[in-house]
Amino acid sequence: MIDHTTIRELGMGAAILSTGGGSFPYLEVLAALDVLEAHGPVALIEADSLADDANVALVCMTGAPLPMFERFVDVDHFSRPVKVLERHYGLRFDAIMGFAIGSMNGIIPCMVASALGLPLVDSDTVGRSFPQANMSNFALTGAPMTPMCLSDIRANDVIITDAMNGDWVETILRHVTTAYGSLAAVATASTGAIVKRHGIHGTYSRAMQIGAGVRSRQARHEDPVAALVAAEGGMLLARGRVTDLERSVADGFVRGVATVDTQDGGPGLKVHFQNEYTVVTDEAGVVVTVPDLICVFDTIRGEPIGTEALRYAQQVAVVYLPTSPAHLTPQVLPILGPRGFGYPFDYCAPRPAQRRPA
Repeated sequence: MIDHTTIRELGMGAAILSTGGGSFPYLEVLAALDVLEAHGPVALIEADSLADDANVALVCMTGAPLPMFERFVDVDHFSRPVKVLERHYGLRFDAIMGFAIGSMNGIIPCMVASALGLPLVDSDTVGRSFPQANMSNFALTGAPMTPMCLSDIRANDVIITDAMNGDWVETILRHVTTAYGSLAAVATASTGAIVKRHGIHGTYSRAMQIGAGVRSRQARHEDPVAALVAAEGGMLLARGRVTDLERSVADGFVRGVATVDTQDGGPGLKVHFQNEYTVVTDEAGVVVTVPDLICVFDTIRGEPIGTEALRYAQQVAVVYLPTSPAHLTPQVLPILGPRGFGYPFDYCAPRPAQRRPA
């Protein structure tokens, strides 16, 4: 059940799984609390409970995170493409599902489900955040990603009735989203059979479990980073301060690199990002790459920091968390690994950051 308590836990866990695709979605959680108050809590159901012919709407925000800082999230905006698909195709949806669990995209489907009086499927198509639609498990396994509707805040709607593959979905979606101002509400019509076969399951439960653990450490004034690393089998790469930051918005993405000078004698890290954190390097080379999860925490607040919220002089911890084994297969790595993001090197297993000799 998604209610006034679990929505906060979900927000924290989804922010961590976003790997920089968003900070703690404070404004979205506030908006979700209002929606839950007005329309009631949301039933969280397992994918296996869906009938094969059930109609499932996959919901997300696409674009750059920065525009969401300029406007309060509007449940009517994100419900609109769901209603457009129903009207255009003459169907009624039986459930809502998130496209990706990361940050605000973990919260927005809950708002839409509450507003429309539908259950939420405990699954998504990514298990984390990735910046491109062709990086979802639906695209990687050949599941249909259409029909898809994109709506902007001015009530402009574009329906993609069909597409050759996930690459073409991403190409069309990115051009439309950029024309919209790098912000679009998206819904895709799917079925219970497709969701059960191609979805990544249990992701909302996982996010709430992670979030509950972090929030309990915060309440006790304990270190949530150490607890997260231990619980998820991760690695603390460095603690330090952001001493340089380059960021730009281009082609619907926020791209850049942050330099972190470490507190423990290390030579410093460079954290690269493209909406999400993608690569960490030090003087010896690559430390961690996608598809492994890279998280940056504000060590004062004990919360994950999205790429859009990185600032000069922030005290941070850089953390590695292991990805799903399904993201490390030879068939998938060319797309989800560093070459899929334009880097001229292959995936490598994570290693500890270098330390300078005393």
